[in-house]
Amino acid sequence: MKYEEIQAKTEFIVNNPIRHFKPEELKGIIERYHKNHPKSKEIYERMRKIIPGGVEHNLAFNHPFPIASKRVYDCYMETVDDIIMTDYLMCGGPIILGHQYPPLIKKVVETIQEIGPCHGITHEYEYLAAEQLQKHFPSCEIIRWLQTGTEADMLAIRIARIFTNRKWIIKIGGSYHGWSDQLTYDMHVPGTKLLESHGIPKPVLKFTDSCPPNDIEELRRMFKEKRRIAAVIIEPMGGESGAMPTRPGFNKEVEELCHENKALMISDEVVCAFRLHMGGGQAYYDYTPDISVFGKIVGHGFPSAAAIGGRSDVMAICGAGVTGGKRAYSGGTLAANPLTCAAAYWAIKFVEETNATEIAGHAATRLSSGLNEVFAKYDLPWFSYNFGGTVHFQTSCVFGLNLNDPKQSGQIPIRKDFMGEMGAALVDQKLISVAGSRFYTCILHTDEIIDETIQKIDNICQKIE
Repeated sequence: MKYEEIQAKTEFIVNNPIRHFKPEELKGIIERYHKNHPKSKEIYERMRKIIPGGVEHNLAFNHPFPIASKRVYDCYMETVDDIIMTDYLMCGGPIILGHQYPPLIKKVVETIQEIGPCHGITHEYEYLAAEQLQKHFPSCEIIRWLQTGTEADMLAIRIARIFTNRKWIIKIGGSYHGWSDQLTYDMHVPGTKLLESHGIPKPVLKFTDSCPPNDIEELRRMFKEKRRIAAVIIEPMGGESGAMPTRPGFNKEVEELCHENKALMISDEVVCAFRLHMGGGQAYYDYTPDISVFGKIVGHGFPSAAAIGGRSDVMAICGAGVTGGKRAYSGGTLAANPLTCAAAYWAIKFVEETNATEIAGHAATRLSSGLNEVFAKYDLPWFSYNFGGTVHFQTSCVFGLNLNDPKQSGQIPIRKDFMGEMGAALVDQKLISVAGSRFYTCILHTDEIIDETIQKIDNICQKIE
């Protein structure tokens, strides 16, 4: 689906009342949810006593309560209530070979048994994994391993400020770059600004600002007004992994504008690397960033996996060990441990050898096309599109709301609640999604499984007023 069509369909949905479940159908969905998942509910009640909110994971589905998993395998999740779900959460995106991919598991187990998971000093897997990553991201002349995408983004803006001797960081409204103080700003829905910045003193965000999605003229104006911009950081596909898609050519325009003004461009490849393209968003959209950041996807879901890479002169700012001079301090005892780096090395190798990016992309395209046929069948304004192995399933378009429009500004809770109801309906059909609006595919989502999923979405559509 082309950008212009996505924009037009989004505008239609946000400017009209959302379509709701028939009351009796929604009641049945929630009743079955409680009946079919008693152990998950029991775990949730126990979690609430010791874990904030009773849930740890931002991507965990939690309406009317979170599902608890017992195990994952292939493209499935088995819950504690022994229900087998088709998994489209894929741990938030990094699983593209399928859960428990045997060759990868074998290599990681060998690393643990024969090498040891963490040494505290350099091991050869550190440079082997870096070379493997660099093979597909030539813009990353120098690479440093970290532990989370949040850390990678923190270090990226610190490097940019030192390298340029400037302070301002500009992000695109609605984009997510982890939860560090200086980037917890204008997240999820463009224009929310400080809405989710509680506990962060305003002076900390003094030099963070946001530009509306795809508005290159506004970004140009910001460069003229502030003059001291160190970097612009982007999600290549657009905010929320493409829920607000990037206009064709926008990323290249950002690159050119940054370089015209001697600022750096930071590409957040946490979701795009290997899933969208082997060379990530920068290869797919044809631009060359100064800094790239990577998260969980480089280790195929194994813990403590993240990296930052970039031009050698820029990355020279990144300190090594205890150093003097103007260096961007970073650390982490577990960073670059043999387990994570072995997982990254072999995962990237296996993704390339299996053609996983293309296979997962084929499954996603087939799923997206099938969903659009179902929506048309029931005369619903909903729509679906995909970027590689990432499928968006738009029903309420909460991320597309215009907060400057008084008719839309109060719609966030209503449309978010509907996404929760949709998530419950998907669970009712034994499907695990991301927040009731996104699906990540892997190489094990076969045509047969995709057909079954499309039929299950058809079942859901029959329950809409």
